[in-house]
Amino acid sequence: MNDETTLDLSNLDVATLLEQTVRSDGKVTDTHLKVVEEFLEIDGTLTKAHCYRLPVDKNRRVRYKPLAEYLRDRIIDYSVPRHRVNEAKKRMESSGSTALFVKLESEAKRLFTSLGNTGEGGELLLFAFAEAVFGLSQIICKMSLKTSTEMHYHGADGVYASGTPQGELKVYWGESKLYGDASDAVRDCLNSLAPFLTDEESETSARSQDVFLINEFANFDDTTLVNSLKRYFDQDDEKSLLMEHCGIALVGFDSAVYPASPQLDLIEDIDEAIRSRIPAWTKQIKNRIQKENLEHYEIHFICVPMKSVEDFRSYFLKLMEV
Repeated sequence: MNDETTLDLSNLDVATLLEQTVRSDGKVTDTHLKVVEEFLEIDGTLTKAHCYRLPVDKNRRVRYKPLAEYLRDRIIDYSVPRHRVNEAKKRMESSGSTALFVKLESEAKRLFTSLGNTGEGGELLLFAFAEAVFGLSQIICKMSLKTSTEMHYHGADGVYASGTPQGELKVYWGESKLYGDASDAVRDCLNSLAPFLTDEESETSARSQDVFLINEFANFDDTTLVNSLKRYFDQDDEKSLLMEHCGIALVGFDSAVYPASPQLDLIEDIDEAIRSRIPAWTKQIKNRIQKENLEHYEIHFICVPMKSVEDFRSYFLKLMEV
């Protein structure tokens, strides 16, 4: 890289370029999940907790299938590299045919595992929060790098980023867990996330393989943005000193806060029941953050109590059938 190119890249507004790549065609919190609490500061940490619940319709039915369908409709955004999506857009504009989009959807579905205990629905939900809710840009399309549909990609559940006006790059390493038990979900989620934040920069760090893939397969068409991002991941470049490792974590778990039958309880009762449990959940999060030495890392921690994680997972798997 010559001096002239270095100067050009150093003057780029990475924050704006990344912001322009965020896809936000409706938030998952517009209809399919309802806000209970957001941006709750967990004392003694840099973590902010967020809690959302499933919606309840006028017949007092807890809706989870439309959430799974909402996620299904975004599998191309999540799973297919942007350059292939843009190619399909150009083909449609020139021919009027949506055939290439249909092909991309079929390919995307085949990338998802059929394993009964899959957590890929949680990873897709994490993606929906990261981009549309928190305004973070997906910088690696990991699903397209899978070598087998019956295996999970080894690495973070997602890698997202945003820039700051000061020219810093915040990289958010994502982890998600869909478990029946809340404490187990919190424990395993933060245990999985910790190495991506706490490992020192080296070729053997937990995030080294993801960093390699970001350098090789960054999920952007804009080569100027890609080359600028690479500088932050190059340990020989001074820009690497301006990169901050952050976390975005999501746990879904079974909760008894929802009505056992359609005739019982009001929505207000559900919200009140969830709020009464939030202190216990945040205490678990704080304890685990301290155990994993994550107090000084910025983390968004998302809690989604569900009526039945297994019902959600099973329906999501059914939707992914080709």
